[in-house]
Amino acid sequence: MNEVMGIINLHDSNNTVKELTSHRPLAAVPFLGRYRIIDFALSNMVNSGINNVGVFIQEKPRPLTEHLGSGESWDLDKKKDGLFIFYPYYNSANSMYMTEMKSFRENIEYIKKSTQKYVVISPSYMICNINYKEVISEHSNSNCDITIIYKKVNDAKVNFLGCDTLDISEEGKITNISTNMGDKCKRNISMEMCVMKKEFLIELINKASQLSALYSLKDTIAYFCNEINIKTYEYKGYLQCINSINSYFRKSLELLDVEKAKKLFKPNAPIYTSTNDNAPTKYGKDAKVSNSLVANGAIIEGTVENSIIFRGVKIGKGAVVKNCILMSKCNIGEDAYLENVIADKNSEVLRVKNVVGIYGEPIVLEKNSIV
Repeated sequence: MNEVMGIINLHDSNNTVKELTSHRPLAAVPFLGRYRIIDFALSNMVNSGINNVGVFIQEKPRPLTEHLGSGESWDLDKKKDGLFIFYPYYNSANSMYMTEMKSFRENIEYIKKSTQKYVVISPSYMICNINYKEVISEHSNSNCDITIIYKKVNDAKVNFLGCDTLDISEEGKITNISTNMGDKCKRNISMEMCVMKKEFLIELINKASQLSALYSLKDTIAYFCNEINIKTYEYKGYLQCINSINSYFRKSLELLDVEKAKKLFKPNAPIYTSTNDNAPTKYGKDAKVSNSLVANGAIIEGTVENSIIFRGVKIGKGAVVKNCILMSKCNIGEDAYLENVIADKNSEVLRVKNVVGIYGEPIVLEKNSIV
């Protein structure tokens, strides 16, 4: 895989996780007690043997750059190749034009100077565990310009809303690209992951500049869909898209099911992340915890059911936390009752004793909230 470079594109045009991304990019949103969303895309590349990875950031870079550091946690702190982070030129006058194609154009020298022949491009918000080796092998043995990875799903009426869908001919060619509006159960969901030669990506970047300043990479591919040779690759593993508060909430709690979690977390393809040293979680004598994921450093003195508890969370005596996601250093006071709640880091529930949302529409306490 020395012939392949990776690009993780953080220009999340369909992001509706606004409550959790006011101060961080979607890629940096905490996930499952210890991870960040970008960890899955980054680990997929590293596990596939890709050692040159560029991360193209759109905005609010600090939380993400602190998490990624030098890339050591993913073995990408190398003298040759490794992890590269790119920032777009930004000012208030041109903010509406900050598509990933503009970001690519501004950093095209990185792509040109890379020694690799092929490029794998991935978004951050597709949660899966994929090895790109077979995809790249099939692409290199074909005469196609682009290989797009997709998954057949039967639940498109309730999941993957807003994602791209592909109409595919019997020969495996894409005949149309549209948006999943939830009108059909069966869909071919584009994972927005694609493989192409480096030279072809450079050609697309140059063509996009002649079309429109607002065109994204997928807009450019869709525009030239009938002119270029696009091949598809069907992915059959676990996949979820985190592009809304509802999907973040439901799909996080879904992974409390051990059998579903096994489909995502594989011993031979681990998901890497930066680690912190914390003391073990302390459970009080009256604590009750069931079907929950509890990270290190928490103090549990109340009841926790079907929830995800991050590091350093405190849950007081008599408190009940049910179907909740509590991020790091949240403080839940005594006798409080929380159900269907997402609490961002450092949130406190001290004065209000009942915070109850709907399972499909959880209440979100933004960072540093005090209620």
